[in-house]
Amino acid sequence: MFEFCRLLKGAGLNVTPGRIIDVFKALGFIHLERREEFRLALRANLAGSREEEETFDRYFRAFWDQEVGAARAQVPTELEANPEDPGKEYPETPPDTAGSPRQYSRDEVLRDKSLVAIWPGQSLDLATILREMSRRLATRPSRRRVPSRRGHRVDLRRSLRKNIRYGAEILQIARTRRKIRKTRLALLFDVSGSMDTHGGFLLQLMLGLQKGFKNSRTAVFSTCVTEITRALRRHSLERTLSEVATMARHWSGGTDIGAALGRFNRELLRAGSASSTVGIIVSDGYDQGDPAVIRKEMQAVRRRTRTIVWINPLLGTEGYAPITQGMKAALPYVDYFLPAHDFPSLRALCKVLGEV
Repeated sequence: MFEFCRLLKGAGLNVTPGRIIDVFKALGFIHLERREEFRLALRANLAGSREEEETFDRYFRAFWDQEVGAARAQVPTELEANPEDPGKEYPETPPDTAGSPRQYSRDEVLRDKSLVAIWPGQSLDLATILREMSRRLATRPSRRRVPSRRGHRVDLRRSLRKNIRYGAEILQIARTRRKIRKTRLALLFDVSGSMDTHGGFLLQLMLGLQKGFKNSRTAVFSTCVTEITRALRRHSLERTLSEVATMARHWSGGTDIGAALGRFNRELLRAGSASSTVGIIVSDGYDQGDPAVIRKEMQAVRRRTRTIVWINPLLGTEGYAPITQGMKAALPYVDYFLPAHDFPSLRALCKVLGEV
């Protein structure tokens, strides 16, 4: 089934995680031995127009009549899975993406990917939300207080010291206000193959957060980690996307969350103060590595940050549950586990960051 979905996606159909989940739900209401019911259940969920229905029928006949070779000739095969390769992960439950099992592999895959092709254009709504998020973090008061001429609280001790020269008569009032807390963001984005569906959203989020928070640091990972902070600061969008694509040639590769968290700890988190650092990890949690490594590295992230926010774009998908080993290993150390697949979920993220 997943091979067929990959085939349709390669043919240009809009096969999304939500549609695949709907397919499995529909299969529970039909007789699988009846070919026509099976075909209609798949077509109703995977084809959205008359042209897509014609493409679907052509690929359905070729695939399910064992004429796979003719169909595969029309789509790329670089992500084809090898069942005999022990480095591949096949999830125990239906995955939330139409990607290949190679997407969960720890094998390094380098390729030249055009990020301009997946750039959806600047969203005004997203820009507004990110500006609000930046404002909230930039004006977040600390518990510490500092002297201020227009403060609301009287500092009695300083007032007495200032008025000793006047014979202890209170002629000058010293005031204080709450200090504005400086927040530093450390961002780690999953750009492995299983996150391809969310590639355009990830690019907008990276650029928006880096623009709004000048002292933040951003890295992307799949089987390795690349810091792209400087590239995101370029004034030209085309230059930014081109430089990021050149630096992160592992974009759409496999996944090794444990190793990525290790680099995140050693390189991005060690430089700043834990009390002022908010760690934001964006990943679907699919991983082929050892959950014990993820658990160990998350403990280190916990010590080096004030707050950990894990954003999972699949969390807003109906029927999704964080049951993968990698996600279960990380969750005990996460303060906020949030979706970010639409504007309401981003507004919730904005509210959370304004309170951390």
